Amino acid sequence: MPGSLKIRRQSHGHSFRNLCVACCLGLLVFPGFVDGATAEREPPLRVSVFTANVSPPLNEPVGLGFVRFARTVEHPLLAKGVVLEHASGTVVLCAIDWCEFHNDSFQLIQSRIAEAAETSPRRVTVHCLHQHTAPSFDTNAQILMLPVDSPRRIATAAFLKRAAERIAAAVRQARKKMQPVTHVGTGQARIVKAASSRRIRLKDGSIAARMSSTKDKTLQDLPEGRIDPWLKTVTFFNRSHPIVRLHYYASHPQTFYGDRRLSYDVPGIVRERLQQETGVFQVYFNGCGGDVAFGKYNDGTRQARDRLVERLYRGIRESASRAKRFPATGLDWSVVDVKFGSRREPEFSSGYCRRVLADPKASASQRLKAAITLAWNERVRAGETVPLYRLAIGPVQMVHLPGEPFVEYQLAAQKMAPGAFVAVAGFGDCGMSYIGGDGIFTDRGGYEQTWALAGPCEDLLLGAIGKLLSGKRR
Repeated sequence: MPGSLKIRRQSHGHSFRNLCVACCLGLLVFPGFVDGATAEREPPLRVSVFTANVSPPLNEPVGLGFVRFARTVEHPLLAKGVVLEHASGTVVLCAIDWCEFHNDSFQLIQSRIAEAAETSPRRVTVHCLHQHTAPSFDTNAQILMLPVDSPRRIATAAFLKRAAERIAAAVRQARKKMQPVTHVGTGQARIVKAASSRRIRLKDGSIAARMSSTKDKTLQDLPEGRIDPWLKTVTFFNRSHPIVRLHYYASHPQTFYGDRRLSYDVPGIVRERLQQETGVFQVYFNGCGGDVAFGKYNDGTRQARDRLVERLYRGIRESASRAKRFPATGLDWSVVDVKFGSRREPEFSSGYCRRVLADPKASASQRLKAAITLAWNERVRAGETVPLYRLAIGPVQMVHLPGEPFVEYQLAAQKMAPGAFVAVAGFGDCGMSYIGGDGIFTDRGGYEQTWALAGPCEDLLLGAIGKLLSGKRR
């Protein structure tokens, strides 16, 4: 054999040398050939994470004024999220420790993130966790109810611009540290004794309102009501290494309210504790928790909050530990625009709202509701639509919704795609406030329908969610 191999090399020596030279010349002339081959071996999806401190300054009138201003800081309020890069485009998911944002305030944050990520605002979804220990923003409403030189109007606009730039700067830095995503993980765990319905139907057919905390044993003893007890976790992996975990759970997240203390409350405490313990970046999204809160299990004491923290902590750890890994095949980003309406009752009309705003005897709360309602009505009159978003990767479908949607929409979304792992976030653009089922408008009792500014829209929203989940996958 050695002899025959030597003969072959001798007999084909010239052609072999020519082939080597040709290959070398080809690599010099077409260097992209090697890069292209390498790119094919690289995972097509990349991710990075970002965080920014978006706490408002103390003792300044920032926000709508549900809480006048913050005096102390228990926890910094954070904006946390992920940047996903794919051949089909860049997508950003962001969750902020604020109560809510509406209209132009939402769009300011969204557009600045999009600029930083060099993508379209329609490929950026931003949500609040809805802690009531944090500010709410609606600059459109403030323009309608406050004079140009109002300290609250000035302070709010200035802070929003600073916060938007902080988040944008964090996104720009994140894009310098992208990591390949080879797998996506799915996990879920049942959270016990945390969420409970805010709307309990009594024997006489009326609705009992049970909010985020109560010492009323009669309300505590009522059943949990309709909730989604399952916390869902989506993990992005680089091979076996978890890069970031996104958690989705439906409930108003606050355990206290109104003492002028900034806090990211239960979900933030758990989120940051897990990040410190595991070294894995954690993001938390509030699900469709418009009609869900901690009220049954929260009497407003520190001990009750500690118990809720431990229950959510155990649940998230369990959900993460159950992660099933799937190849991160493809990325599909879908958007469906919804044209919501306005309430038809006289007290929600634009004319009525303007009369309240012009009335010097109107209370601060009356003026605030009139301005928020009027700001929404003007969007509707202008024909504006509100986008719904869906991100699909492998078996995962993440649906991101506006407003304070009721949990029924989350449960419905899961039924619409029974073969997929469906995680749902609410509390995007909250210009329309609560989005409940149509039945709330004829209920006796309850709170949410008094702020459901889009009116009956159950079929409209369910149809849009169905359209998102039936979209073509790439």
